[in-house]
Amino acid sequence: MPTRKQEILGAALALADEAGLDAVTMRAVAARVGITPMALYRHVADKGALLDGVLDAAVEGVRPPDPALPWEERLRRLADDVRAAGRRHPTVIGLAFSRPGQTPALRRLVGVIQGALAEAGVPEDQHARLERMISTFVVGFIVSEVSGRFPEGVEPFFTREYHADVADILGLVRAAAATSA
Repeated sequence: MPTRKQEILGAALALADEAGLDAVTMRAVAARVGITPMALYRHVADKGALLDGVLDAAVEGVRPPDPALPWEERLRRLADDVRAAGRRHPTVIGLAFSRPGQTPALRRLVGVIQGALAEAGVPEDQHARLERMISTFVVGFIVSEVSGRFPEGVEPFFTREYHADVADILGLVRAAAATSA
């Protein structure tokens, strides 16, 4: 059974999916879950915390890939799963560019990326930079997809492009690892 906070964040995510982020107000979320706006503050500190929670809820279902898989496959699967989550919640995924990204689900995903980078042999002092590059590419591609940057009817082309871009990023990770060898 979800906690009251999870119920609130789920309602806020549903509201964002239905009506966009501008509709996600403390008053609207409180009304949706049947409490007063002031009662909402026991569960989320402010609008920023509410938005962080909405983003976290959007990616909560992304599970870390099996750690027994090779690092390349783990990064590929994680990117694909985040892409799928972003496509399910198109109005929310752009928050990843405007929020600090310190939520539990996002920290978990960053940990998966950094673990794969370590396994690939990338020097530790390059993990944060490469994680940002990978995350920015994946989220940026999703935002481009869901915001209409790509023309209608060319989905197969851009899916191929996305997979080719992920392959290029894996090549950059290999190159970063090779420079430390």
